Amino acid sequence: MAMISLSCLHQLTSLTLVIIPGTSIMKETNTIPDHHIQTQLLNIHMEPDPHTESISVNTGFPAVLSLLSNHHITCQGLSINIHQEYCSADVILHFFNALTSLASINDDDDDDEFLAWENLIAFRLQMPWDMDFFMLDEESIQIPRNGLAALHRLVYLTALELEDLGTCRIDDDALLNLALSLPYLQCLLLGTRQLWEEPPRATLWGISFVLHYCPYLETLGLLFCCSLGDHKIESADTNNLITTLHVGFSPAHSSFTVAAFLAHALPNLGAIMVEPEESHRKSSHSRTDLTVPDRNIRIQEWSRILELTTEFADI
Repeated sequence: MAMISLSCLHQLTSLTLVIIPGTSIMKETNTIPDHHIQTQLLNIHMEPDPHTESISVNTGFPAVLSLLSNHHITCQGLSINIHQEYCSADVILHFFNALTSLASINDDDDDDEFLAWENLIAFRLQMPWDMDFFMLDEESIQIPRNGLAALHRLVYLTALELEDLGTCRIDDDALLNLALSLPYLQCLLLGTRQLWEEPPRATLWGISFVLHYCPYLETLGLLFCCSLGDHKIESADTNNLITTLHVGFSPAHSSFTVAAFLAHALPNLGAIMVEPEESHRKSSHSRTDLTVPDRNIRIQEWSRILELTTEFADI
């Protein structure tokens, strides 16, 4: 009855729970509705059962939802770490919708139900890859352009970190809707920690939407193509707080246009970061044609853009 004893700790700042789907521990603590656990940060780690080689997308997120549905837990920040082998776009979208729709277990002196997670201020989903398990088709974790719509309900979010999620299909309109719904964001990271084969659909103007409607942003990471369309650089919004831009695998081209845009939109920019090197080990493992994109070349190209950005900003 560990969950009961945790309810006695009234000043928890961080709580980490490890779930192994299908184990007896989860079954034994299925229903403890009378004990309310409060913590500033809730970390949930989904670990594969070491005694089985069977992994299914139908066991990971449902186990997390079972935990959150059957226990009265409230927190300000929620961080979930779940192996990609447990993930698919459909399952992730269902989880987003279910999470933001969870009703709290009522206290005896409060008859009004409220969304248990609507007051979240930070949400992080990490989906690491383990080469000891099977390789998912990249297509299976690419969410549709409106795939983040359910998270719009979390209106008080200041941090949304989805760096391992396939967000290549998120376009400018989707970024606009996200920014309009989550105006208090200080940190936004979407899809920038993985190497994807599908080209991004958002453009530089999508970045401008985010900067305009999320004026408190200090950390930004998006996938985008280096296009402005018919928009004029001087019409873009400016953010003086962001000093590092995470671009993931975003292709670097149109150097002068991109640099001019960044100099106007992010005048204090001091670093541009591509996807981490370990993401290429996954790509090499999954590709059969051995055509892994050259990360070093893109680092050089983005470094050149940063140099130009600094020069333009000083003019």
